[in-house]
Amino acid sequence: MKRQVISSRGNQHFKHLKKLSESPRYRHEMQQTILDGMHLIESYVESFGSPDSIALIEGGDIDKIAQYLNEETQVLEFPAGLFSEITPVASPTGILASINIPHLDISKKQNCILLLEDIQDPGNLGSILRSASAVGVDLVYLSDRCADLWSPKVLRGGQGAHFYLPCIEKAIFSDITKTFKGKIFATELSGNSIFKENLKGPVAFIFGNEGNGLRRDTIQLSTQSIHIPMHKSIESLNVSAAVSVCLYEKFRQEHFDV
Repeated sequence: MKRQVISSRGNQHFKHLKKLSESPRYRHEMQQTILDGMHLIESYVESFGSPDSIALIEGGDIDKIAQYLNEETQVLEFPAGLFSEITPVASPTGILASINIPHLDISKKQNCILLLEDIQDPGNLGSILRSASAVGVDLVYLSDRCADLWSPKVLRGGQGAHFYLPCIEKAIFSDITKTFKGKIFATELSGNSIFKENLKGPVAFIFGNEGNGLRRDTIQLSTQSIHIPMHKSIESLNVSAAVSVCLYEKFRQEHFDV
């Protein structure tokens, strides 16, 4: 473990962490990102080992994270003012880690997959991944206009889902649906009730943008459209809530005899 106090914006470590916090292009060029908080750091270490570096507010307690570090891990301490410039979230926990973006193996099993079209809110995307991981989704495909999968805000919303759930960005949905061996459900207001559908066996769910829903040509890739029944005074659910309802209905049908 190598410990260093950073007091200048000109320092290379400060510049690197700030760019990881702010720039999707830089994250993908470097194949690194930032984790905020102990829970995410612990989840990462459990599967992939020690992070590349740890950033703390100067005077922070290093003892609580020492067990997760090795002799090569950089421990960087920043005055509060500088730390606030590299933290990627509005309510920082006071501890960050830079990590190499992991690449998960894709299972040949395809019992449940998600196709996400243009989900732009990082919080929504993170919540979707969290629900998907909880019910055992096998794979998530993201269109090229989705929020950056490895943005710190998506990671925080996912609460560790990224480290267990394989995801593929910039996916071409037409290529996926041509080869998928199962039912493909597009979610739209005019579809059949999801609660009347048989969701056992291989299923793909397609969900669309928060404001505009699915494109017409994307809906045409499905074998059937579905919707979630709701009170007439409510037009639609938040997309992350809609994903959870659909996924848990499939989970219920496959795991509970009710």
